[in-house]
Parts: sequence; structure tokens; C-alpha cells
Amino acid sequence: MDTKEKIVKAALRLFLQNGYEKTSLNHIAREVGITKPAIYHHFKNKDELFHGVLSFFFEEMGKWSKSRFGSCKTLKDLLKAFFQSLESFKEVADVLLGKQKRKTTYSFLELFLTASKKDPTIQKRIEGGFLLTRKFLKDRLLKAQKGGEIRGDINCEIYAFQIHALIEGTGLISYLDKSVNIEKISEQMFNNIWKMLMK
Repeated sequence: MDTKEKIVKAALRLFLQNGYEKTSLNHIAREVGITKPAIYHHFKNKDELFHGVLSFFFEEMGKWSKSRFGSCKTLKDLLKAFFQSLESFKEVADVLLGKQKRKTTYSFLELFLTASKKDPTIQKRIEGGFLLTRKFLKDRLLKAQKGGEIRGDINCEIYAFQIHALIEGTGLISYLDKSVNIEKISEQMFNNIWKMLMK
């Protein structure tokens, strides 16, 4: 792992542990075991470093998604895999950084919201990631519709949004409401969605 990647991963760990505002470049430098000026060799400021964190997030989640969903031949298999992955989406820090020894205080949603308010370009990048997710879902729905796997009278764009909202919303609710058993409800949610799509 090169120094730049170490900086990005350390920044992500500290952002999740302490929040965006409370994490300084000095904290990140100490975490990596380098000097603060060494960070400036790779990133001109904390905002640029956060963009590096976002790039890492989208790249690694893209690889993870490809390995998890790339082999799904049918829409049914894909949606089932999506809903079975809800627990992993909740623990996405473990997906990106491995099992964490330290407590993660902030969720990715909190982190992204805070940074987005500070820098509109961050909000645009997150929006772009969401749009790609919905486009992927919409394309798979259209393909399944064309192949006769699902009903022909549904609006694939709306269903893509609905599935995306269900996944993101479940992550948020389960983060705030610890009584939610994702493993238990994920199969039921998949069944409900599939019944709506079935011919």
C-alpha cells in the first residue's frame, strides 16, 4: 500500500470515528506516521483529501458490487442478492477497511451530509454515484421487461428509484433504530418487491 492510499484510508477511519469537522490533517498525519507536510505532497487541503476518500469509496464499492452482483444472470437473482447484502451495506466501513478495532461513531450518511454542506462539489459527486446506481437498476429492469421476466406495464425508472430508496432508507433506519433485524426483514422486502414485478 503506497503512502497516498494509507492517507486516504486513515482519513476515512478518522472521519468515521471523529466526524469530518473534528478530524484535522495533523490527526491524519499522526495516524499514518508521517508529517503534516507529507500530506500536502498528495493533497492540497482537507477538502481535496475528502475527494480522495470519495474516489476510494466509489472505486472500492464498485469492485465489491461487481464481485457480489456481477454473476447474477436474472433480475430476480440480482434483487435477491441486493436485499441479502443489506447487512453489508450497513457495515460498509468493514467492507472498505476491514474489521475495525475502533468504534465507528459516524455513519457514511452523516459523513457525506456534513461534507456536502461544506462543499457543493462533494454533493454533486455523491449525486453522481446515486444516479449510476439507479441507472444500473433501471437498465436491469428494462432488460428483464424486454425478456419477459417481469411485467410489461411497470415504469422501470420509478421502480429503480423505489428499490434504491428502499435500500438506502433501510440502511438509515437500521442505523438509527437498533431494534431492526435486517437479516430477518430483507427477505420479506425482496419478496414484496418481486411480487409487484412478477407477471
